[in-house]
Order: sequence, then structure tokens, then C-alpha cells
Amino acid sequence: MVILKVINYLKLYRLDVASISFFSYLVGAQLANNLNLQNTAIGLAISLISTNFVYSFNSWADWEIDKTNKPHRPIPSGKLEPKSAFIYSMVLLALSTLYPFLVFKSYFTLVLFLLLPLLGLLYSAHPVRLKRYFILAVLTTSTILIIPILLGYYMNASGTSNLSFFVALFIFCLAVIPLKDIEDIKGDTQHRCQNWYDKLGENRLLSFSLGGLFFDLLLAVIFINMLLRTLLTVFVISTIVVILAFAQSKRNINGLYRTIVSMVVIEGIIAFLILVAGRRFALL
Repeated sequence: MVILKVINYLKLYRLDVASISFFSYLVGAQLANNLNLQNTAIGLAISLISTNFVYSFNSWADWEIDKTNKPHRPIPSGKLEPKSAFIYSMVLLALSTLYPFLVFKSYFTLVLFLLLPLLGLLYSAHPVRLKRYFILAVLTTSTILIIPILLGYYMNASGTSNLSFFVALFIFCLAVIPLKDIEDIKGDTQHRCQNWYDKLGENRLLSFSLGGLFFDLLLAVIFINMLLRTLLTVFVISTIVVILAFAQSKRNINGLYRTIVSMVVIEGIIAFLILVAGRRFALL
């Protein structure tokens, strides 16, 4: 019984996002050539505490919307009481504002650490609730997703040598995240949250995402590091192929975003392993 309760609390989060935030931090640390046990622990803290708060708090704040969009989730399905989910989120919030003071390396990294819980609050909590505004929602979510790799790098290095790569990853997020609204349109519109799919329609939304991804490909040519350029190109082209495949096959478009996220998780782990192998090969 206790184990099932713990699992339901963990389901307020998302396994794919947990994996992305963890490996993003490790990729950043690897780019700074300082992947070690301490950085692995910090990456776990970012994933299991800071990013966990963002998504668990959103699960509590959106549980009424999830009755329509995601009725299988712990709160709308009745597996977890809203009050219990809120208390759990507040514990995560407290931890996410405390542990950074024990590990930060500069004021810039401290700001990045504290931005995660702050943006989580601004995205979901009234009266601000940036989730209601479709452009601000995507900008906020993209920033949340890019912070772990920035922390991984700037906790271990300085300078702007990889800045263009981080910008390209941010643009990738901007291009892909609006696709999530395809499967959330009903609940969002019922609760007066702006929705990309509702605003643009299917064709214009897919065109927007494809345009952002093709722009990302153009940015890739400015990278000095051939390995990073290749990895980014694989990410972008594979995502373009998936979008075009869904558009041409007339399949259930609701599965598009989840397919892309699953692919990003797999490719992200592979990219991390390639970077580790590439660094070791360079040192031989």
C-alpha cells in the first residue's frame, strides 16, 4: 500500500522529463570536461527535486483540467488527494530553494538553480499562471528545459564557446513544445487557457514547428565543434521526419508530441554516450 502511494506521488512527475533533465545536466558537465560523481549527484537533485517540483506542482494546479485532458493521472483518477499532492509539491519547493545554496559555484549558477522553482510557480500558480498565455507558456517551458544543461556546463566552466549550441537547443524546444497542445485542446479551452492548436489549427501549427526546426538547421552551420553540429542535426532532422510522417499518413495527430519526446529521450542518452566516448577518444 505504501509503495503504491509512493508510486502515485512519483507519477505527478513525468519519467521522460526526469530523464531529459538528468541527462541534460550530465551533457553540460561533459561539455565542460568535468563529468564526475559529484556532478551526477547534482544532476539527480535537479531532476528529482527541482524539475520534479515544476511538474508535480503543475499536476496539482491543473488537476481540474486533467479531468478532461489526462483523466488517468493520479489526482483526477482518485489515486491521490489534491491536498496530499499540494503538500508533496511544497516539500519539493522548499528543497529546491535550499539545496542550491550548498552546491552553487557562482551567483549565475545560483540564479539558474532558483529560476527552476520560480518559473514553476509563475507557470502554474494564480494569479500569474503563465500557462494561460500560449506564447509565454512555451517560452517558460523552454527555459525550464534548457536550464539543466546550462547548469551542467556553467557549474564546471565559463565562457561562451558553446553558447550557440545552447541557443539552438532553446529554439528546438520553442519549435516542438507547441505540439503538446494538440492533445490538450479540449481541457485548455474549457478552462480558458490559450492553446496553440486552437489558435493556429493543425496545418499552421505544424508549419510553425517545421519552420523553427529548419531555422535550427541553419544555425547548426555556425558550430565549430563538428560533433555537436552532427548531434544537433540528427535531433532536428529526425524530428522533422516524424512531423512529416504524421502529417502525411493522416495518423492520430494526438500521438505526435509523445513520439517526439520519446525519441528525444533515446537520442539524448545516445548523444551523452557519444560525447563521453568522443572525449575519451580525444584524450588517447
